[in-house]
Amino acid sequence: MKTCPECHVLISGPQQHCPLCGTKLLLSEGSDQEESLYPDFSQPSKQRSRFPFLAKLFAFLSGITILLCGTINLIVDHRLSWSLYVIGAIVCLWTSLGVHLLTNVNLNYKLLMDLLSLSAYLILVDKLSGWSRWSINYVIPILYIGVMITVIILAVIFREFWREYILSLVAICVMGIGPLLIFFYSDSPLRFLCLAAALMAGALMLGLLYFAGGKVFSEWKRRMNI
Repeated sequence: MKTCPECHVLISGPQQHCPLCGTKLLLSEGSDQEESLYPDFSQPSKQRSRFPFLAKLFAFLSGITILLCGTINLIVDHRLSWSLYVIGAIVCLWTSLGVHLLTNVNLNYKLLMDLLSLSAYLILVDKLSGWSRWSINYVIPILYIGVMITVIILAVIFREFWREYILSLVAICVMGIGPLLIFFYSDSPLRFLCLAAALMAGALMLGLLYFAGGKVFSEWKRRMNI
């Protein structure tokens, strides 16, 4: 067996270069032993469920809670008001848990999904409570800056896995357009938080293009099979 030093995958066969990135393959430990061409099915193992019974039970209880809250709210107020807080919180919670527990994407993408789901819930709460715009003027920009700093720290710590993190850095830079638009269309005295978030996103994008532009474009082409 041979190993790609860039992709960290095992490859069998006569090829000398990785079919994913083109890097020259290295012999892995124990490669002089006879390779098995077919998998061993002598001891079949039971595949673990990615959605265990406990998660299914909580999903069922969440659905029942949403139905009960919506029904009671309609009976009492003849409209959906306070139940939307509960429904939004449950949907936001399950969006976050689903991404973290049921997917294999890297932590950066999970943080971005958490940011999007939590931002949507905060906007919903702000809308239901009179739309004073505290969500888009203060809270969401602060969350965005915190997630951006966390993503950068993770990319530095796990820089050997740059292929998994570099496009998530680009994604969070693109999301900086949101705070920039809020800054231009908001009249809040604290809208400078939105400008700070947009400037951080712009600085990060310039840094990526200057120091790792080749890696960004090569990874994009590899992902898109160009």
